[in-house]
Amino acid sequence: MHGDGELQEGQIWEAAMYAAGNKVDNIIATVDYNHKQIDGDIDEVLPMGDLVKKWQAFGWDVLEMNGHDLESLRSTLKKANTMTGKGKPVIIIMTTVMGQGVDFMMGTHKWHGSAPSKEQAANALTQLQETLGDY
Repeated sequence: MHGDGELQEGQIWEAAMYAAGNKVDNIIATVDYNHKQIDGDIDEVLPMGDLVKKWQAFGWDVLEMNGHDLESLRSTLKKANTMTGKGKPVIIIMTTVMGQGVDFMMGTHKWHGSAPSKEQAANALTQLQETLGDY
């Protein structure tokens, strides 16, 4: 599992090239694509361009999905599993919103690496319980 900000690191692309170049076809990687990293929006820190085309250019099969939809996650993982063993690694790009489901955390990188207060944590857990229920 990768974060989109992590994809700005060279060793990720070295490993990606190695896997595809050596036909490592028994792995499924994921990217949490929320457009944020600890320093801010990835497009402001270091634009990544089109991740689908980038991974395809590196020789990977690419699937995309809404990272907040658990049913979609299950079906996408099943589909990815059927794609393994065919000469290419597989990556799933999961589009997400940082802080999804918590009104004061959504869409901001402020909470990436910062802990909420006790009150904020209780508020966040209440909001998530209301959103997710007994999932």
